[in-house]
Amino acid sequence: MRKYKYIFVILCAALFIQGCVAKKYTRPEHVKSDNMYREGSDSTHNFSEINWTDFYTDPYLVALINQALAGSANIQIAESAIRAAEEYLKQSKAAFYPGIGANVSAGVVAYDNNGTLDATGSFSTLFQTIYNGTAASWEIDIWGKLASAKRAQKAVLMQSESYYNLIKTELVASVASAYYALLAYDAQLIIYESSAQTREESLTVLKALKESAQVNEIAVNQGAAQYYYAMSQIPQLKMQIQMTENLIAVLLGMPPQAIERGTLSETGFTEVDFLRIGIPGELLVNRPDVIWAEYQLISAHENWNYSRAAMYPSLTISGQAGFSSSQFAEWFAFPASFVGNLIGGITAPIFDHRRLKTQKNVAEQQKIQAALNFEDCLNKAQREIADAYISYKMSNESIEYQLQQVNELNNAANGSMELLKSGYASYLDLLYAEDNALTASIGLVNFYLQNAKSKIELYRALGGGWK
Repeated sequence: MRKYKYIFVILCAALFIQGCVAKKYTRPEHVKSDNMYREGSDSTHNFSEINWTDFYTDPYLVALINQALAGSANIQIAESAIRAAEEYLKQSKAAFYPGIGANVSAGVVAYDNNGTLDATGSFSTLFQTIYNGTAASWEIDIWGKLASAKRAQKAVLMQSESYYNLIKTELVASVASAYYALLAYDAQLIIYESSAQTREESLTVLKALKESAQVNEIAVNQGAAQYYYAMSQIPQLKMQIQMTENLIAVLLGMPPQAIERGTLSETGFTEVDFLRIGIPGELLVNRPDVIWAEYQLISAHENWNYSRAAMYPSLTISGQAGFSSSQFAEWFAFPASFVGNLIGGITAPIFDHRRLKTQKNVAEQQKIQAALNFEDCLNKAQREIADAYISYKMSNESIEYQLQQVNELNNAANGSMELLKSGYASYLDLLYAEDNALTASIGLVNFYLQNAKSKIELYRALGGGWK
């Protein structure tokens, strides 16, 4: 019983010493999980917790995102990085166990009659030996060095997984944003094509009125200029459509090609409250880049622990066991003798060209850099949420007013045409009304696009898109 008490005391002392050398990671004090949002929120849930397959309701978009996640080279690279990090973690765990190796050796030594080596090659005594056995070496983790290395590698693995989630959220958001931009270009193309047709009809009316001397050549020229302006925008939009299709195709891991899609009026999002952004602390568990930055800090902290522990003496237990024989024939028949040893030793660094101290100081600076990066990443996340949140709110208000403006200007354009035919309005009234109606319609599409992108960005900024 006394022997076991000694062992228990030694183990407790070792744990206490580890605690003195290896410092437990704690989140920086200045990183607060409250008051992160510029806009207050007392909701305990936010819509970023919704799976992206439920958040996006357009079947064409869902199919595109699925295809992108399956074909993206960046996703495959991130998956490979996870597998590599898993291997390093396995290696760090194996460091707690003894290293074992096999050893086979044989030799012949000649002695003369006086017992000294015979330099002439003539000898009277021939000593033959062959040895076959195993050797083991085991470092006792007194200071927590190996434990710190394992925790550092585990943090690296979690970093890799967070990076994978980050790539996924960015890819989902990129495909969705490009898709809605494509729908907006489609809608603008329809508007310009319709406007070109309307202006062509107006030009025909102006030419007829000129024949009857109700308007002059200037009116016809200005009407023609409006028509050609509308026509000039159509090729530009077709160019933007093809370039956006090419972008989406590349995101899907495919060569440039046409993209199957719906229309801006058909698409939408799931019925969620976009003003429900949840509690601020959820950023620390939902947003992949913030999670990645904190695991980077944890890894740096554990590497700092490792570098500090490396400056203390290390205790290593080593041993060998095997069979030895002085005659080859006897060894093949049956080994003549068993040989073994067990050695424990303490190795302490004294003068190492300042390598260990430099390693510790560099690790400390890397820990400081990781802490600053974590704080900066969190501030960036808060800014992105604030920007997307206000963009969503303001674009909603703009859409309401813009819809009313479009309706009024379309009515004005239609009324101006009828009044011009009746002689109660000038051609300038018609041109002015048509130009304003076109501008308002394009502006409405832009507000719809801004609103859609703000929803996508708010969903991504809150950490949605990887679940």
